[in-house]
Amino acid sequence: MARDRDEGGRYTEQVTLDSILDVFENADVPVLTPTEVAEILDCSRPSAYLKLDELAEKGELVKKKVGARAVVYIQLEEQRP
Repeated sequence: MARDRDEGGRYTEQVTLDSILDVFENADVPVLTPTEVAEILDCSRPSAYLKLDELAEKGELVKKKVGARAVVYIQLEEQRP
């Protein structure tokens, strides 16, 4: 699959913070795993995970550890537009 490049020749961002937040806005429940987000956006799990972590650091989402290596991301009611 060919990826778009910007005027400087760099690859354009395919998964944006806004696209991640849109997934939460359209979800039935405000709790999602990186795998679920990756499947919805048709991107790699690591790409989704990096953006989810960035949103958690900014306070847009809450990151919660739910197992030895499992995490979920939560959009709290006060974080919804």
